[in-house]
Amino acid sequence: AANYIFSEGKRLESLSFKLLDLLVLEKKEIALVPARPAQIVGGMVEHLKRVYEEKGIVLQCRCEDGVCLLEPDLVKSLLVNILDNSRKAMDKGGNIYIMSEMTEEGCRIRVLDTGRGIPQEEISHITEAFYRVDKSRSRAQGGVGLGLSLCSEIVRLHNGTMEFASRIGNGTCVTVELKGGRA
Repeated sequence: AANYIFSEGKRLESLSFKLLDLLVLEKKEIALVPARPAQIVGGMVEHLKRVYEEKGIVLQCRCEDGVCLLEPDLVKSLLVNILDNSRKAMDKGGNIYIMSEMTEEGCRIRVLDTGRGIPQEEISHITEAFYRVDKSRSRAQGGVGLGLSLCSEIVRLHNGTMEFASRIGNGTCVTVELKGGRA
């Protein structure tokens, strides 16, 4: 547990410096390196599984092996934010299923949850900074409305797209295409 806390602290420190670089230096590009999305997703699920199970949430993943160009720390942050939103959308437990597959231009990651869903009229706003669908619930759970805004920026830096499909009472599917290229 201490090793995990230390490694996550180092990852967050590294991510903070990268985000600071992005903001202060107004970088338009990041250094993409060959990475295995399956390892990133699988590692994230393995680290979060126990914490989510304590809240009655089952995490499952299915990942296609392959290599593409990514910034691994930013992709981990993307996953943490999407998974955290899925967790917050479940009042009494549920399931979160993560899939990664290789594409010609990089990879596609889908996160499906059995949460409460997002009203259609809210979907176009959820990546805006400080926007929260349910203000009272988000505040109680520690949200400030920056997670999906950060995700949107991470996806943009990978020349990608992020789409949301949701039905009230049935959950949400977030589809992220990262198009940094294949290694």
